[in-house]
Amino acid sequence: MSHDIAPTDGPAGERYFQALRDLHDPELLRQLDATVTELTSAVMETGGRGHMTLKVAVVKKGKDRQVAVKPTLTRSIPQEETRERLLYADETGRFCLDDPAQRTFDFDAPKRVENPQRRVSDDAPKRVEVKGN
Repeated sequence: MSHDIAPTDGPAGERYFQALRDLHDPELLRQLDATVTELTSAVMETGGRGHMTLKVAVVKKGKDRQVAVKPTLTRSIPQEETRERLLYADETGRFCLDDPAQRTFDFDAPKRVENPQRRVSDDAPKRVEVKGN
């Protein structure tokens, strides 16, 4: 399939993007647009940093003035930061919430007491109210 790319009076970058539109059935430009939108949204949401890179490989083919052009888009989108959590590791390498080297005690669970009655011992001080003048 042969395309003649008409030169434009604009800057070189404009000519290249016109060529990308013509040669790559605007899919690459859609990818660029979607990537820059995703990148900007992620930076605004996370406060992180990201980047995208458009790499254009150009290789001479054949004896004439023919070249192969292959664009590659890479990106680094900032992610939500995950929180660090401190855990313990046992001798087999498994993660534990509690220190496996620390001794544990097997206590009974608290028991519910029905209708508790407060008992005041005879030795407990009595409450005395003092009235003012």
